[in-house]
Amino acid sequence: MAPSYTQHCLCFSLFASLAAPAEALRCFPVSSDSNTLPTNTLSLLVGGPLRGQDLLVVSEDHSHRLLDLSQALSAAGLSLTPVYLASQHSLLHTPRPQHHIRGSRLTAVIIFYSDPTSFLLLLEGNRDWNPCYLVLFCLDPYLNTTSILSQPVVQRSEFILLLQSVVKAGKTYIYSYTSLPTQHNRQGRSLTKAPLEVWNPSKLYTLKSLFPPRFLDFGSKILQVSALCYDNPFVYYDKNGGCVGGNVDALNIIGDKYGFGVIVIPLPNVEFARKVNGTYTGMLGQVMYHRKDMTVNVLQPNRDRLHDFDLTYPHWGTNFAFILRVPQPLPRWRNVLYPFSMLMWGLLAATTIVVASSLALLLYQQRVINDPVNVALKVGSGLIGQSMPDKEITVWWARVWLVVWWIAVDILAAGYTSNLVVILTVPVYPAKLETVKDLAESHLTPVMYEYGSFVPDALRSSENPMLAELGRRLYIDPDITTHDPYGATLELVMQRTHTLICPVDYLIYTQHRKNLTRDTYIMREKIYNNFMIWLLRRNTPYTRLISDNLIRLLETGILSKIYQLHTGSLLGKSSQARGKGVLNLEHLQGAFIVLGLGVVVSAITLLMELAYSVSKHTKDAGVH
Repeated sequence: MAPSYTQHCLCFSLFASLAAPAEALRCFPVSSDSNTLPTNTLSLLVGGPLRGQDLLVVSEDHSHRLLDLSQALSAAGLSLTPVYLASQHSLLHTPRPQHHIRGSRLTAVIIFYSDPTSFLLLLEGNRDWNPCYLVLFCLDPYLNTTSILSQPVVQRSEFILLLQSVVKAGKTYIYSYTSLPTQHNRQGRSLTKAPLEVWNPSKLYTLKSLFPPRFLDFGSKILQVSALCYDNPFVYYDKNGGCVGGNVDALNIIGDKYGFGVIVIPLPNVEFARKVNGTYTGMLGQVMYHRKDMTVNVLQPNRDRLHDFDLTYPHWGTNFAFILRVPQPLPRWRNVLYPFSMLMWGLLAATTIVVASSLALLLYQQRVINDPVNVALKVGSGLIGQSMPDKEITVWWARVWLVVWWIAVDILAAGYTSNLVVILTVPVYPAKLETVKDLAESHLTPVMYEYGSFVPDALRSSENPMLAELGRRLYIDPDITTHDPYGATLELVMQRTHTLICPVDYLIYTQHRKNLTRDTYIMREKIYNNFMIWLLRRNTPYTRLISDNLIRLLETGILSKIYQLHTGSLLGKSSQARGKGVLNLEHLQGAFIVLGLGVVVSAITLLMELAYSVSKHTKDAGVH
């Protein structure tokens, strides 16, 4: 019977790609009768659990005799699976797009017969190489694959599957293994090569069953955390000099679940995570060059960090804000005017003159009164609580007029005196700067420490003219002290010459810790979202595990509770004090000013009444 052929069209040339970069595949016929066990295994693997993944197949020349790659991929049917093919040489020496060599959807299948150690050592130099799923397919039954699994470039991947041909009693089997380097067997040996099961072609495998989690138990591994212990309440020194904080607690909770310990190694000097001339300093320098595992300080993602480190998901959001000194209070005598605005004072004076003079003139024209000036003064004196004999006005409509006026006067007087009592001992302040526009138009200079934040560049390059103006005036302070990291910049703020830019959480803490809640305020308008991340060494295989659990702590509210507890312990019970709590002569200036004004007004009124009485008496005597 003539062999049947099936027409399959793949994405890349199965032959030309072994010596050159991937090119568009030509369609070709493949016989379905020539399957061997390795070929069939690869076909079932690609067409089953790996279906839908981005697939990179790296083949060695010697492996062609034992595995028909073209037949395996054709038989799998790859309409939903993008396949990229390469030889070991082309993978090492041909530049490839990022998604060809790393990513959470990428599965790399490395097929080999000879020992690939030299290839793996060279591949280790490519810091971008890190497929999430790595399949090592060894066609040599006698090759020691334990040393291959222990290679650092292999251990980068989050999930690892080793398939190896094994010959027993003249029959070939495919055994499967994974790598659990942090765990040990009963004899105390590391499970770098941990057996799974014999490959069964009749079993329906899933991605999860083929790639079990590798880090459910870290086997008491110790993670070294490089930290700058001045990010309250996230990382800070306690009373005993230990480096603690909300982020340290969160990492310890994750460690208790997965069996790893945490040791925080503080930096000897106050040196933030910066990149200077291509070299990292501070915490990130320790992670990059001194084999520390991670940082848990308040750091934000940027392009360099995204390329050079592993980042957890942003798990805490805040904003950058400005802290300013409260403006100097206005002169104390202004307290007397403060209950009413200037517009209110003007309307009150105009209304009093109109009401009193109009009533007096109307009564005088109707011959009801003989002295309109005296009546006008008595009507207006109702503002200061001066009484008026009701028998002086007998006309009904004038009495209604006076009743309405006196009710209005009582309301105004009550509003003034009640507010006056409240503010007599409180200073009157001019309007605060509350917006970026206000700040840009002021004389204040923004100031920040140089700790690798994106804010300085973002301000200087902003298309918003107000933010750009702040960026132009921004002062970067290079000096920071260990005992008081923000002491020098806060002194500039207290001199009313500068405003400090910092994440709002730390500003609130600083206000309370330094008892500055009365003297400073945080501007209402904020700039730039500040997303907190943790950074790990590039290509750490358990980054996603830590990141997922960190987000879980956030979703359950545990992380917020941890931060609240640390904030409360830092602030203490007495940190909410708003002042000394006693009144002195300075606070009572307003009361004495009101008393003095009252005496002066009374004296002037008395003199006017005496002058008016003398004038009237003289006029009456002349008439007689």
